[in-house]
Amino acid sequence: MASITVEQGEERDGEETGFHAEPPVRQRVADHVFEHLARAIFRGELKAGKPLPTQRELARQFKISALVVRQAIHRLEDLGLVRVRQGSTTIVLDPAESSDIRLIQLQMELADPKENLASAAFENQVLFLIPLLALAERRITKEELAVLNYLIDQAEAKKPDGNAARDFRIEFFRQIAKATRNTLFQQQVRWWSSLLADLERRGRDYKVPPVPANYEFYRQLTASLARGQGTVKFYLDMVEPLLAWMDRQQGIEARERG
Repeated sequence: MASITVEQGEERDGEETGFHAEPPVRQRVADHVFEHLARAIFRGELKAGKPLPTQRELARQFKISALVVRQAIHRLEDLGLVRVRQGSTTIVLDPAESSDIRLIQLQMELADPKENLASAAFENQVLFLIPLLALAERRITKEELAVLNYLIDQAEAKKPDGNAARDFRIEFFRQIAKATRNTLFQQQVRWWSSLLADLERRGRDYKVPPVPANYEFYRQLTASLARGQGTVKFYLDMVEPLLAWMDRQQGIEARERG
């Protein structure tokens, strides 16, 4: 398999990038090229601050037309993964510097299971709920509390597992997001739920923490919301084992508290 080399203009300078092109398989050619380049940028095979191989060189390596390569590069530019200057080299940008939230989902979709981004996403989602709970505690109504208790009663009676248990958790926190009266929180909860559910449907071999359907946890969380105090502390105490589990999975040494 040939390696792609970086060029200045139309001349190759011989510098190896560590990036290797693969022919497209059962996929729109432009999508294949876009995903292949994006994955290489995420993994650092195409390094931030360095020139992207020229369109002619990419077309040669992928064995496609320069027009298709141009379409893929325009998508990379739209997401802030490259900077395109007419008549000059295209520069790879650092994904971590991009403000485009679409990159989170794209990185998850393109990640190899060994990169374990699902754990990072789960960790993010767990801690994202803290400000949501703080706001819901102030604004939730008796009617909304009744809905939460109804969801718990129904789920506990059916004792769901697998997808049904996941659907219960999603709906429970959607209702809490609704209680915040904050449309951005509501949208974020829907987005995170959709992303993680999509990963489950794909059946990808990611390491994610085991989350049992502990209905007593949901009852106590609802009771804290009803009291209007202590919800965030209760939640943090309950998710501490999950955070410790994720530390161990990622090989992170947690700071010891004296």
